Amino acid sequence: MHRCQDVTTPLSCIHVLHAFPISAVLFCLATLLSTIDVSFAATRTAASCSRADVGDAVNRATNGDTVLIPAGQCTWTTNLTIRGKFLTIRGAGIDKTVLTDGVGKGKYPNVPQVLSWVMPISGLSRLSGITFQGGSITDSANKGMVLVAGGSHQFRVDHNKFIPTQTSGLMIIGNHWGVVDHNVFDVSANHGYGTYIHEANYGDESWAEGSTLGTEQNVFLEDNVFTQDQSKGYFYPGQDGWSGHRVVVRYNTFYDTKASNHGTETSGRWRSARQFEYYNNTWTLNMRGHFEPAAISIRGGTGVVFNNSVTVSDGMTNHLVEFKYLRAKASHSPWGQCPAAWDLAEDRCIDQIGVGKGKLLSGFSPTPAEWPEQMNDPVYVWNNRVNGKLSLPISPTPTVVQVGRDVIHSPKPEYTPYTYPHPLVTSSDTKGAAPAPPQTLTAH
Repeated sequence: MHRCQDVTTPLSCIHVLHAFPISAVLFCLATLLSTIDVSFAATRTAASCSRADVGDAVNRATNGDTVLIPAGQCTWTTNLTIRGKFLTIRGAGIDKTVLTDGVGKGKYPNVPQVLSWVMPISGLSRLSGITFQGGSITDSANKGMVLVAGGSHQFRVDHNKFIPTQTSGLMIIGNHWGVVDHNVFDVSANHGYGTYIHEANYGDESWAEGSTLGTEQNVFLEDNVFTQDQSKGYFYPGQDGWSGHRVVVRYNTFYDTKASNHGTETSGRWRSARQFEYYNNTWTLNMRGHFEPAAISIRGGTGVVFNNSVTVSDGMTNHLVEFKYLRAKASHSPWGQCPAAWDLAEDRCIDQIGVGKGKLLSGFSPTPAEWPEQMNDPVYVWNNRVNGKLSLPISPTPTVVQVGRDVIHSPKPEYTPYTYPHPLVTSSDTKGAAPAPPQTLTAH
């Protein structure tokens, strides 16, 4: 999947029309269409927050329209799917428009999400001002309450509250560029993560492409609150994902929750997260007498981790981040235990911490079954603190994840973080205040 950086403006697209093949021309036409004035876009207000009324308003809406969902509490028992439209869908605000998940979680052809949105590549797609309340129907496949699919390069999910109870709150799948900002993710039920982010096609295409660190070509999580009330556990993942995902996690607040990614192991054919940037986040952790090694757990990929801080009470979390590789100690199908067909050696394994772009794999059985010639691409870690003291990363698999080769304790040369706030935050209407920190938390 082409990650174009040179044909993103109308003027450059006009030149490309004369010099590039039809695929580039089609991309440019989509870019040009996205610049068309939508000042005449309509606002369509649903008669209520019910699934039927919201679905009717969405069906009447065309590209660029705004769909308003009024205040109220509604349980949706059937899915709403939006295909190929770029819209703004806005509720009356957090805890004012409340949509409860009552959708069945059966297998295909059933669609288990409350909202599934297959977003087009261009045009602002925005979801804002809604509380998504989890229900009581078990979702063994963890498909999420809200699914962002397709491959939008201009999406925003903001000023919502997600309360997952039987499945994850927000699932993002595909080659998306955009921002998830000013949301609350309450994972007190300890069942289903706040955000679950994946690229498509097992992550193979993402792993065959170069770095996008410091660029817009990522999913950004910024200025969100991840929290839990500790009624069912002292520590739980607020953010996770794999399958080649590329995420920027910055300026978020984590209360008694952690951040993580999966490697090329327990998820089967789906590969590790590809790339990550964690910076300027804060954690407040009441460990309730327990020990956890770190606030961030990383199992594959490369990136940067810097300027984060953790405050720990009533227990121990001595490190901000741990880097590990599960196939160093156990076999996971279809990859086996390292070293196997796709590994270079017992200390150089596919998709491990500190590797980057490699040859393209494909197929349900990963082909070709050989080392994909992944380049060395170390993680850079600096200026992270736990209880005010500088914190270095740790690894329970140091023979694979090696300091000096795979993890460097210094700033990354020639790296510059992408613009903050994200341009979609400052350029689109930002009605609604940033979520306030939970008021029920107490320190012990």
